[in-house]
Amino acid sequence: MSSHTGTRVRFLYRGRLSDGTVFDDGKDQPHEIILGRHQVMKPLEDALATMQPGEERTVAIAAADAYGPYRQDALQSFPTYAVPHGADLPVGETIGWTSPRNRTPIPAKVVSIEDQVVTLDFNHPLAGKDIEYWVRLIDIG
Repeated sequence: MSSHTGTRVRFLYRGRLSDGTVFDDGKDQPHEIILGRHQVMKPLEDALATMQPGEERTVAIAAADAYGPYRQDALQSFPTYAVPHGADLPVGETIGWTSPRNRTPIPAKVVSIEDQVVTLDFNHPLAGKDIEYWVRLIDIG
């Protein structure tokens, strides 16, 4: 692929889980990247680098190469008093978590609020899931 590094590619895409659920849809709007800049997952970039304009392909990506494995240590519990609005957080929904270490909010799913303890899941929503992308290369160069 090194001969393609720095090459601009434009493509259409749709991301699905193994059960067919669409999690990312480019809605027929071309997406543009520069090969070699790690702007998309490596298996997807490798496929795009070998395609011709007009070609379509489905690229299967194992969880380990996509959003990584689901990690139990990414579940963390805090006393509700230590979390803003801790007792009133929306269970099952994702919030933006900030702390003295990360001023930019990072997504965390509210797993539960029990006995004045809130449990948050910092895993990516697609962690542990195999995915696939359908892509159509529009142009390259």
